[in-house]
Amino acid sequence: MTLRAEYAFDLPVAPEEAFAWLSDPARDPEWQSACVSTRLLDGAAAKGCRYEITFQLIGKKMTFTVEIDEYEPGHRSVFHVVDGPFGYTGTYDYAGHADGTTGVRWTFDVEPGDYFGVMPKSLLRKVLVSQVKKDSGKLAGRLAQAPHGRP
Repeated sequence: MTLRAEYAFDLPVAPEEAFAWLSDPARDPEWQSACVSTRLLDGAAAKGCRYEITFQLIGKKMTFTVEIDEYEPGHRSVFHVVDGPFGYTGTYDYAGHADGTTGVRWTFDVEPGDYFGVMPKSLLRKVLVSQVKKDSGKLAGRLAQAPHGRP
């Protein structure tokens, strides 16, 4: 059974800068509190690039190998698991606003199987959305204080 989690948020930077933060796996540990580490396997982030990412979430440490399916700077990025304890596909869609800020729509389709035991899927969705809400809020605050154009 696939579970979908979604969340929309704004970042106080242009779409290209928002993309540089959210769609480069090497930066994930800088803004995602559940991300323990990442390691690019095929060079810089781009379509077709694979990377290894480790999370600590809900008391479990999880490592995945992920492939980037779409990589359109300032517009969209999509990635999916090729190896790991369960499958997921993530998407970030970016929309520039007239004031120079960016609206981001995060979508996460996960197939957790029995990995989280008897945890209700609705609770897992709530945990995922809560994590992204908290992390994106901290990133927005950090970007608002940074010199413009310098992530």
